[in-house]
Amino acid sequence: MILIGFAELKKYKNFFCFQSFSYLCHEIFQIDQQVVKQRIIEEASRLFGRSGVKSITMDDLARHLGISKRTIYENFRDKETLLIACIDTFQVQSRAFSKRVFLEADNVAEAILVMLRKDAEHAMQRKFSMIEEIRKYYPHVFKELLTRFQEDKCSDFEQILKRGIKEGVFRENLNSEIIVHFFCMQADDIAQRNDFFNRFSRTDVFENLTMTFLRGICTEKGLEIIGRYKEKVNYQTNENAI
Repeated sequence: MILIGFAELKKYKNFFCFQSFSYLCHEIFQIDQQVVKQRIIEEASRLFGRSGVKSITMDDLARHLGISKRTIYENFRDKETLLIACIDTFQVQSRAFSKRVFLEADNVAEAILVMLRKDAEHAMQRKFSMIEEIRKYYPHVFKELLTRFQEDKCSDFEQILKRGIKEGVFRENLNSEIIVHFFCMQADDIAQRNDFFNRFSRTDVFENLTMTFLRGICTEKGLEIIGRYKEKVNYQTNENAI
C-alpha cells in the first residue's frame, strides 16, 4: 500500500485543479470560436443574398460584423471556403424545413407544392441570382454544389415518389428510376444554363415546367389536391392584395 503525505496530496490536488481549469478554458474558447464562425456564416449569407457574392469583399464583411478581417481568415481560408460553409448551412436549414413540411403535410403532393412555393418566394427575395454568380465566378464551388444537389435532392425525390405512389397521389405504373433520373437531369441542365432565369420568370418556370411535370405523374386524386391547393393560394394572394 502506497501512502501519500499531505503535502504530496495537496500538490496533486493543485495539479488536477489546474488541469480542470485549463480544460474549462479550452471548452469556452471552442464555444466562442463556434459562435464567431456561425456569426460570420450568417452575415455572409445575408450579404451575399442581398448584394451578390462577387461584390461583397472580406473587408465589407468584417466591417458589417465589427470584427477584424484577420478573425475571418482565422476561421475561413478564403472566400470560396466561406461560400461553401454558407451553402452547407443553407442546405442543413433547407433539409430541416423539408423534413418538417413532409411530416406535417397530409400528403406528398401538398408537401411538394408547399416546398416549391417556398423556393419560389426565397428566389424572388434575392436581388441577385446567387447560383448564376457562383456558376460564373466560382466554378469549383458550383461544381461541388451540383454534386451535392445530385446526392441530396435525387435521393430525397426517390423517397418522395415512393411515398406518393403508396398514398395514391402518383400513378402506380411509373418507373421510379426513369422519373428520378429525368427530374435530376432536368434540374441539372437548367442550373447550368447561363441565361435561363434572365429570359423567364420564376412563375413561368414553375407553371410551365414544374407543374406540368407534377401533373404528368399524378393520379386523379393528386390532380384534385393540386387544384385545391392552387385555389387556396390564389385566394390568399387576392386577399393580401385587397
